[in-house]
Amino acid sequence: MLVVLFAIGVACAGGGPDDLARFLPMDEVVPGWARQGAPRVFARDDLYELVDGQAEAFFAYGLTHAALARYAGPEGTGLRIELFRLASPADAYGLFSTSLSGESVALGAGGDTDPGRRLAFWQERYYARLQTTQPVADEVLLGFGRAVAAALPAGSDLPELVSRLPADGLHSRSARFFRQEISIQPWLWLGGTNLLGLSQETEGVLADYTLGDGTARLLWIRYPDAAAAERALQALQGSTIPNWVMAQVKDTELAAVFGDVGAEEAKELVNRVLK
Repeated sequence: MLVVLFAIGVACAGGGPDDLARFLPMDEVVPGWARQGAPRVFARDDLYELVDGQAEAFFAYGLTHAALARYAGPEGTGLRIELFRLASPADAYGLFSTSLSGESVALGAGGDTDPGRRLAFWQERYYARLQTTQPVADEVLLGFGRAVAAALPAGSDLPELVSRLPADGLHSRSARFFRQEISIQPWLWLGGTNLLGLSQETEGVLADYTLGDGTARLLWIRYPDAAAAERALQALQGSTIPNWVMAQVKDTELAAVFGDVGAEEAKELVNRVLK
């Protein structure tokens, strides 16, 4: 086991850009690895330099700042750590949940990894991702990841809607938290015109369920007021969005089911959600 030698005081969750850079490890967090210069901090205006073509996906979760540090290891191997500060812990979970591409790993409030190449996790209002230039031992990535997690403020509460999802039939790691349409477009195309009136004031979760012999996609949104939820329902009912089976509103919440499943099965899931 590699020993993590890095220690840092925990700054407040609402700190400024300089605090964000301080969460990134110094030299010798993992033996044989050294940081290459000071971390660079990015504001919203220059985020495109860090995530060219992807900035809007981060803005949808209220990004305030990001930081980048580079490290050099044995035989010229490189590693980079990117750390993003989002608007809230719910937003950090949301960015993490819509970025999954590997296997689960226990790190921070939840981690995702392609062993030896990539590691990502969320914790409190932060999302971190680590990438190497060539394969390394898993403990190298985990050593750096644990160092960052130890430096960050603690916190692992899931968004409320995610924690309220009915467990029966829910697919593992399919609960994607979102506020704006752009965040869920890879899984559910709603036309690209903000048909449902989504904004930073809305909260939503998109999750996959097994219903009978089919797979359903549950869309569950909480609006600031009941009128907004009703407008969204009417917009969906009047649309040509394919594969939606049923939708229903209760107070400020809209639930809709999409997929190749029966109407009765879809209705039962919606009733469980909006009980």
